[in-house]
Amino acid sequence: MTVSSLIPAALAVAFSGLVFGDTVTVDANGTGDYSTIQSAIDGVPDESTILILPGIYNETIDLGTKNLVISGTSKDPSKTVIDGSGLTSSVIRISGEQTPNTVVSFLTIANGVAGSRLPGNANILAGGGLLAIDSDPRIEFCRFVGNRSGFGGGAYLLRSEATIADCVFVDNFASSDGGGLFAFNGAARICRNDFIDNRAVNHGGATKFVLGEPFVHECTMTENVAYQGGGIYWFANSRTKPMIVEETVITFNHANKVGGGIKTRFGSPPIALGGVTLCDNTPDQINGPFIDLGENDLCLCPGDLSGDGTVGGADLGVLLALWGPCTSADCPPDLNGDGVINGADLGLLLGLWGPCP
Repeated sequence: MTVSSLIPAALAVAFSGLVFGDTVTVDANGTGDYSTIQSAIDGVPDESTILILPGIYNETIDLGTKNLVISGTSKDPSKTVIDGSGLTSSVIRISGEQTPNTVVSFLTIANGVAGSRLPGNANILAGGGLLAIDSDPRIEFCRFVGNRSGFGGGAYLLRSEATIADCVFVDNFASSDGGGLFAFNGAARICRNDFIDNRAVNHGGATKFVLGEPFVHECTMTENVAYQGGGIYWFANSRTKPMIVEETVITFNHANKVGGGIKTRFGSPPIALGGVTLCDNTPDQINGPFIDLGENDLCLCPGDLSGDGTVGGADLGVLLALWGPCTSADCPPDLNGDGVINGADLGLLLGLWGPCP
């Protein structure tokens, strides 16, 4: 079998215009050029391609400063697994200022048990499955399954313009924030991914984004759980542009407090939604400001402050009890988002009176 015949068709098309160094194979059974992925990374020059034959590889890998293509040879990523069981670092670490020429594809990244320490924050562990720092890799056609960390159970991106596309995040867990994915202060492109049954103790069951210019397109988020922001938690400040989410389905997620589907910070640039389906999340669909770009299916009932499915006397009681300036970032009775609960909000609530649509 020739090396070229091992390259999945989608991968060959994606990289047809790029020129790489060596091309080598990894096979745990010893029939390839290398038997471990890390030994291949250490042995090849920059701009090389590493093709991994199906199997389970119980190791964690670090790309150092090299730009590499690392790909499974099967179009089914479940056939080729990098398994971090029992190993106390991120399953994949990319932190050498890699460019988009670095590609990880057609792999399952599983069972990362801790993540790695962040530079300058020795007490913080992040990126159970993947940690990318100051690097812009492309992660494509991968599965992130059963990874754990403090921040970014499945993946953590720090100051990164990474593209993560056509991937699945399932059953990842963060003991703090970002069960599936956490992106901090970068311009991550998150496209055509499925986030299913990921959990975070605090913020962002499926995803958490902090600052930067992240972009989410054509993703599905379902059955994710967090204290706030079951699907998405967006943390911005006055210097941040609105985060854009397009053509994404966010359904059946849960927050133990607020933002079953989405949580955004009051008083900060909001999230902008276009072509988004946001329904069947509990206890609410979205908490915090947002921009409606159109063509959305938003199952919203902003006046239902008590969460009983009806705008009525119970909600009027909540609004009157909290009358005056908002005292915290979470201020659901402030229906017009001006930071004060007053007659304007009362008028909006009365206009919504009755069963939620």
